[in-house]
Amino acid sequence: MLPTDSGNDTTKGRRLLQVGIAAPVVFAVVIVVAGQLEPGYSHASQFVSELGAIGATHRKLFSYGGLFLPGLLTVAFALGMYLLVRPRPWLVASSLLAALAGFGRMTGPFFPCDAGCAIDDMSFSAMVHSLVGFMALMSGALAPLVLAIGLRGQRRSRLWWLSAGLGGWPLVLVFVMFGFAKTLSFVGVIQRIVLAAFYTWVVAVALNADALQGQPADV
Repeated sequence: MLPTDSGNDTTKGRRLLQVGIAAPVVFAVVIVVAGQLEPGYSHASQFVSELGAIGATHRKLFSYGGLFLPGLLTVAFALGMYLLVRPRPWLVASSLLAALAGFGRMTGPFFPCDAGCAIDDMSFSAMVHSLVGFMALMSGALAPLVLAIGLRGQRRSRLWWLSAGLGGWPLVLVFVMFGFAKTLSFVGVIQRIVLAAFYTWVVAVALNADALQGQPADV
């Protein structure tokens, strides 16, 4: 019975990882579409959350299509990862961080930021949005690094190299983004780099699932 259950978990885990590949695709498409529909919106100088802020032209489109749905897909990815890596603590921790990143996006629509995502005199909703957004970005930046630590015995694997390369340094960008948001004219670029690093890692994990189970992933 135990081998059968293990086999079922492996199959489910791999399928859920593949589901996660859709998250960055949906996220990117909705951002582009909503950005085109929002008058005067700049991808370079504005946060993505401004597309779902109070008063945004197509707030629900971005909130549910660009935040909630990709967040849900990311949580599904994290569950799939967990099914493949348990009970190894570092790898489980990485899957939990990925889940937090997804959960943070899922809660965004329910706590929109104020118009323009202003950081002065924020409403309660905007404060929650900012805190959850910070948590999601931090978790997404840490998840690859923690996975690389967990896979340190597989330094020849493609997944280790990708995780080590995509993890850690986005943390610096997150602090720069939140610390100097008022003065940076390219804060949107920074945020998109952080998001791109996380979602590139998600795709890398899904395409190199064998490495999660200790099998060679360099072929």
